[in-house]
Amino acid sequence: MFNIFSQTFMMNALILGMALAIAAAFLSPFLILNNQAMIADGMSHVAFTGIILGFLVGDQPLYFAIPFVVLASFVVTALSDKADLNNDAAISVVSSFSLAIGLIIATLGSGFNRSIESLLVGSILTVTTTEVIFAVALVVVVIAFVFLNYRSLVSMTFDLDFAKFSKIKTKVLRYSLSAVTALFVVIGVRTVGTLLISAFTVFPALISSQVSVSFKKTLTVGVIVSIVTIFFGIVASYHLGYPTGSTIVVLFTIILALAYIVKLVLRRN
Repeated sequence: MFNIFSQTFMMNALILGMALAIAAAFLSPFLILNNQAMIADGMSHVAFTGIILGFLVGDQPLYFAIPFVVLASFVVTALSDKADLNNDAAISVVSSFSLAIGLIIATLGSGFNRSIESLLVGSILTVTTTEVIFAVALVVVVIAFVFLNYRSLVSMTFDLDFAKFSKIKTKVLRYSLSAVTALFVVIGVRTVGTLLISAFTVFPALISSQVSVSFKKTLTVGVIVSIVTIFFGIVASYHLGYPTGSTIVVLFTIILALAYIVKLVLRRN
């Protein structure tokens, strides 16, 4: 069953999938508890436009899309800070505008039909070596960011006023968290798809919170669940012929339902 990883393209998919799993799980609790659960969804729409523009200027759209989406993440954060918009509203404004522009460009351009389909549903089994390298670099950046700023991030997550009183640079952390999430989304869109990438940052924290009683355990369980789910999602999608991203999201949903049932049973006992 696992001999499929003797093939180069499957090994690339596995490495990239594991990198996305770890990065998503490390980001998930901070995004969920900071009421930024939808930022990945919003940034995926921005990434769609960034990658479309990247196709116009060269063969490596990630080089263009990464700074484009990071800049958009700063705009979202600035809007929520200074324009009296809540996070979801700011994300909606930027993502809707970006997606509209991307669709207009794709409509006016030629040869984008195949690219648009792959961007919407993802294509992890056709990833390039460059995308694998970007994914590995991403997970290193995410882990380093969380470990170096763990206490400050936790403080900002649970009590923003106390964090500000403690002279924690909350604004810098918020912009940094948005930027790191944007990096995750750009790489994820090319492999998982615009329609599904936000699920990767939502499910790990939701699942782990059903069975964990502390923040560290929530983070740890989220990483384990994410790795296991994405691994078996890749294997199942290959053998069943289903879209990989969709298969992974279905598995996440099943695990969330089971975790919730276990939580109810334990409470009654």
